[in-house]
Amino acid sequence: MHKIVTGTIASAAGVALLLGGAGSFALWNASASTAATAVSSGTLTLQAADDGTWTDITNGRADTIDPASVLMVPGNTYRFTQTLVVEATGDDLSAELTYAQQSITGDPGLVAATEKTLAVTSSTAAIAPTADDTVFTVSPGAGSSTVTVTFTIALPESATTGKDGTVDVGALTFTLTQTAIGSERS
Repeated sequence: MHKIVTGTIASAAGVALLLGGAGSFALWNASASTAATAVSSGTLTLQAADDGTWTDITNGRADTIDPASVLMVPGNTYRFTQTLVVEATGDDLSAELTYAQQSITGDPGLVAATEKTLAVTSSTAAIAPTADDTVFTVSPGAGSSTVTVTFTIALPESATTGKDGTVDVGALTFTLTQTAIGSERS
């Protein structure tokens, strides 16, 4: 028992010494300023030009149409062509361009029965298709680049659903979303 009491007293004395010296323990430190400058962020914007047109391309036609005034039947194909302006500044900037699927609304049966495709071309930006044929990687040149999107909607001849329905393409929207460096789809 004597060893236990002596060990306890010795431990308590050691803790008291450690606690008592805690207030006087100090670390030296220093700092210095550098001549670094600010880092600025880039930009990425997408604007539609006023040249969007709808064309009935069924069976080789090339008739300009107003989608609100045509009645689509199985076998019809309509194409929308639009010029978009991409403003981009920044190192290693690339983005994915596609159409917003939720911007096409209407009768669910008819919307599901239609086939939708997208093509993107540009003479001022690098364009590459991804595994998803409605998504394109865009690597714009410095500043402003022009891209042309061609959206096609078709009701296949084999369609058996969507009679007396509506597909609203009046709010068709294109989106441009930056991709992280090295994460482009293949």
